[in-house]
Amino acid sequence: MTNDILGIADDAMSWVETAHDATGRRGVAAGYDLRQGWQPPYPETSGYLVPTLLRAARVLDRPALAVRAREIGDWLLELQSADGAFPGGMGVDGPPVVFDVGQIIFGLLAIGDTASEAAAERAGRWLLTQQRADGAWLSHFDFPNTYSSRVSWALAELWRATGDPAILAAVRRSLHWILRQVRPDGWIDGMAFSASHTPWTHTIGYALRGLSRCADLLADDLAEQARAAADRCARRLAELDSPLYPLLPGEIGLGFEPLADYACLTGDAQMVTIWWDLHRREGDAVLAKRCEQVLARLAELQVRQPLEPAAVGALPGSFPLTGGFEPLAFPNWAAKFLADAAMNVVSAR
Repeated sequence: MTNDILGIADDAMSWVETAHDATGRRGVAAGYDLRQGWQPPYPETSGYLVPTLLRAARVLDRPALAVRAREIGDWLLELQSADGAFPGGMGVDGPPVVFDVGQIIFGLLAIGDTASEAAAERAGRWLLTQQRADGAWLSHFDFPNTYSSRVSWALAELWRATGDPAILAAVRRSLHWILRQVRPDGWIDGMAFSASHTPWTHTIGYALRGLSRCADLLADDLAEQARAAADRCARRLAELDSPLYPLLPGEIGLGFEPLADYACLTGDAQMVTIWWDLHRREGDAVLAKRCEQVLARLAELQVRQPLEPAAVGALPGSFPLTGGFEPLAFPNWAAKFLADAAMNVVSAR
């Protein structure tokens, strides 16, 4: 069983190598689109792929993945602006985006050399200038959102590395703001790109994982409140009646109402890590079984046939493939979170 699960991660990482090669090893292609081919490199997701590549290099005994991680780190250093920010969105010409800069910090800290750590500090300083006084982070639509708890998590990691009290204060302001968005039923407002968007399970997964990891790193009363909020929301999601079971509906609305007849597979992969962590802490056998069922289903949907060689090892954005999240495409972040989920389940056994 362990080898089968690691095979999922192995295939996903082989596809990430292909996506890295597609750019001339100048960042990782955002994905492969069946209509348009390879997409441009994506600084944000290239950044948070670095820790996955480094971990996979150890777990899968594939040292070449660590070489690629460092190449991505060097490429990111070339992109950093004097103020500490990075280009936002796909390609290298977009204006900076708070969320994207936060995700790149993960990669810089994982590389861990002097230049990368200094770059992470500059990026963190830029983020401090972008936080609203009430603690909220704005999305690329200027929407105060809770999925940017992953930005707070990145800053919490940076605080652990630097001990900078200003960074810790920013993390705490963010958590205070997010906790004010939690409804009595466990739903967390602001988990979408804008007020007019419905949250995908992908952005819901961002919100919950960011809260949980901040709780792990801060380990105080505020952290426990953050953990409780994430855990309650995660359990409510596990209780949803979904026709796609064991997968979740790709879009979920206020009151945990299913709003889509397709699955956002990235979000399902993220939920495996979230549910597995909750199982590990509380010994919940039901959640453990759900995680194994979801992984098995994702493995069935992972591309293995060579009819489209550029997609072998990738995970589609949606199931069915024409669903509302990255339709007819294979985003690199889907492969990342699938590999993370597989490695997390194996390592916690």
